[in-house]
Amino acid sequence: MQTAVITGASGFIGRSLLRELCSRGVKVYAVVRDTVPLGGGESDVELVRCDMTQLRSLPQKVGQPVDTFFHLAWEGSTGDARGDYCVQLKNAQWAAEAVEVAGQMGCTRFVGAGTLAELDVNAYIPQDGSSPNRVSCYGSAKIAAHYMSKAVCSRFSEMQHCWAYISNTYGIGNYTLNFVNFAAKVMIRGEPANFTAGDQMYDFVSAADTAQGLACIGESGKANYAYYIGSGHPAPLKVFIRQIRDAVEPGIELHLGAVPFHGVSQPKEFFDCHKLMTDTGYQPKVTFENGIRETIPWIREQISFGKI
Repeated sequence: MQTAVITGASGFIGRSLLRELCSRGVKVYAVVRDTVPLGGGESDVELVRCDMTQLRSLPQKVGQPVDTFFHLAWEGSTGDARGDYCVQLKNAQWAAEAVEVAGQMGCTRFVGAGTLAELDVNAYIPQDGSSPNRVSCYGSAKIAAHYMSKAVCSRFSEMQHCWAYISNTYGIGNYTLNFVNFAAKVMIRGEPANFTAGDQMYDFVSAADTAQGLACIGESGKANYAYYIGSGHPAPLKVFIRQIRDAVEPGIELHLGAVPFHGVSQPKEFFDCHKLMTDTGYQPKVTFENGIRETIPWIREQISFGKI
């Protein structure tokens, strides 16, 4: 991989991938809505202003052939917008269009950013009597984006399709109210630390490891494969809750079981990233214990600024 496009380069994971690719000496075309500095730390990054509604103009804006296309851009990946089916359906369409654009740019590999929610949706919604929640629109749209982009990619004989199942990614720079930020905020603000019993299996992956996983898929993932990017150490959620508590203040009393759990508990094998490790050489480097201790001071600061 010598050249790459990243859509959604200004997002939390996009910025991490930008840094990772720069460290590997890859020339990056960072597709953003606004041409603002992204902090890649390298001169070999070209900002390309292109909204997803203008995606078909990207080949002309880049003006050069590119070998790898990372499609991370996604509207409504957090908050109530995850339940807006109009927004989510547009995302699926843009993913298919991104493949066509990648083909026009001469790319030999397309890497799409999926989510572990796809596997949750597939395991739950097809069951008779199941009652999907609003977030299911997000997971369903990711499934559609996955399958449609793979189908469109098959029209280009020289381009390989790869998909990444991204887990719960945390770290400095994440302003979404994901579980890590939510739990940390509750504890930092001194609110009652009420959670489910935490027996369900979970996995949290640092932004650096998620970016490494994406880069590994871009370099050596197998054609038409989907890879889960994990930490290598999934555990019951209560283990992570305690580690968050210890990083905030070890004396905080946890109320595990105070909140009922209505989700689907997945087996440990659900979070297995050995396929990615075997095929690409991916090696998770950041333990949750170390990663959360680095992240908590930043979360504390952002809470004081009113940004989280």
